[in-house]
Amino acid sequence: MKKIVAIAIILLFIFTNNNLFAHSPEQIFCPDDITISCCQDYNNLEITGDPADLNPQFNYFTKVDSLGIDECRIGLIKRTWTGHNILGQFSCVQFITMERNDEFAGDIQWPLDWSGECGDEIPYSEPQYDIGFCDQIAHTFKDDTFRFTPNACIKILRNWKVIDWCIYEPNSNSQNGIWKHTQILMITDKTTPEITECKDRIIKAMNSNCNANFMLSKTAEDNNCGMDSPLKWVFELDINNDWQIDTTGTITDQTANLELTNIPTGTHKIKWKVFDGCANVSTCMETITVVDGKAPTPICYLSTTENLVSGDDSLRFPAKNFVKDAFDNCTAKEDLIFSYSPDPKDSVKTFTCWDLGFQFFRIFAIDEAGNSDFAYVLTRVMINGPCSYYPLVQGSLVSMNNQPVKNINVGLEGAGRLYLIDKTNEKGEFSFPYKESDVQPKLKFIAGNNFVPNIDIEDLKLMMDYLLGKKDLNEFNKFAADLNDDGKITATDILLMKKILLGKIDYEDINNSVKYYLKDPLSNTYKEIEYIENIKDPITIYCALKGDIK
Repeated sequence: MKKIVAIAIILLFIFTNNNLFAHSPEQIFCPDDITISCCQDYNNLEITGDPADLNPQFNYFTKVDSLGIDECRIGLIKRTWTGHNILGQFSCVQFITMERNDEFAGDIQWPLDWSGECGDEIPYSEPQYDIGFCDQIAHTFKDDTFRFTPNACIKILRNWKVIDWCIYEPNSNSQNGIWKHTQILMITDKTTPEITECKDRIIKAMNSNCNANFMLSKTAEDNNCGMDSPLKWVFELDINNDWQIDTTGTITDQTANLELTNIPTGTHKIKWKVFDGCANVSTCMETITVVDGKAPTPICYLSTTENLVSGDDSLRFPAKNFVKDAFDNCTAKEDLIFSYSPDPKDSVKTFTCWDLGFQFFRIFAIDEAGNSDFAYVLTRVMINGPCSYYPLVQGSLVSMNNQPVKNINVGLEGAGRLYLIDKTNEKGEFSFPYKESDVQPKLKFIAGNNFVPNIDIEDLKLMMDYLLGKKDLNEFNKFAADLNDDGKITATDILLMKKILLGKIDYEDINNSVKYYLKDPLSNTYKEIEYIENIKDPITIYCALKGDIK
């Protein structure tokens, strides 16, 4: 009886708990594999399924996901479910597929173009778009900057890119998933360049054909948006100002250097235009006057002689009579005026008895433009009859022992030239008439070819005694004994003295044969000279002569 009751209880338990044992306690069922949108939450069990609804024989469940999806949430998730009961742990696998069911269509609001002036702040804005849950969208830009374009000082091309990395495939040559746009930013400057100098000018024609070659140089200051822009110069040249453009050209440089050649005398116009890199322009109009700027060149006779008939006579002598030839670049020779001064009216000079003697004149050649140049001429005014007065330059040359020195040439040095005027006579004297003029000449002395001092055997003996220490020589004697002019007295000087006495060499072969001195009567000292500047008073010149030791 007890056995029948136990069986009945077990059958009743089984009947009343049929769901508990619908599955084996060791078997687990996963939710079905499922495909969902990438924008859905794969952790939401209401979407992906809960194993508790299928497996009541388990007390609780755990899961482990193996994610095989990318940043765009596309791919496969392997979900391992594990059920836990009194018998242990039992697992199954569920696959969740995530796919994209909508894509970014490129609905982008791009930044607007902009134009402003230097100093304005350039606005910055970015592309605007809506990003989906599954989108991986980013944007970037790169600027290309162009300076001094035709319609702007600075032109910025801002090249935008918007990329959906869930669509775009790099290195695929496909532009799918990438959107581009160029934003244009323009910076302008309306400040015109400032030409440094704009003025009329006078140019001298210096060419032999009475034309001018010259260089015109123009500069301008220009600072566009803090930058020195390249300048372009355009010039228009109107020769003779007749409203006809004769020459035009373009110079692209910060400084315009324009070389003009063979521009004739007259009035001309040149118009400058300078353009900066921002399309601004400034203009300048200049008047160029080309004038004869080269003085004529007179060529005069080196010296002349004019004669008065008598002491009461006068001689009118035109300046042109001193001119041998003359030329000018613009004025014909026959149209040149010759005068004694820059004044064209001073073309004739009257000589009288008071003008006797040597004198210097400046002979001017004057062209039609008033340019003048001169040449010096030395003339001597002479008279055939007596004259009551005329000034003389006179003096004498003596040796250091007051013996006359003859055959020394006397000359006047003036206007860059030496003129030999006279020669000392047997008494060592010289004299010639001289009239002061605008040239202050120097009186100079030159030993001529016929000059030979009084040298004899006594001079040779004095040299030998000096070398033997028997006799001393003063400063002037030592100069006289130094025949080879080497600053010392040696046997070589004695040999030269012998050759002179024997006639084997000429005295004129001796260099620096004479030294000239002025004597101070108060101190009784001598000062060596090369010339005399004050030629009005009679003078005595002392000479130290090579070889004349005694």
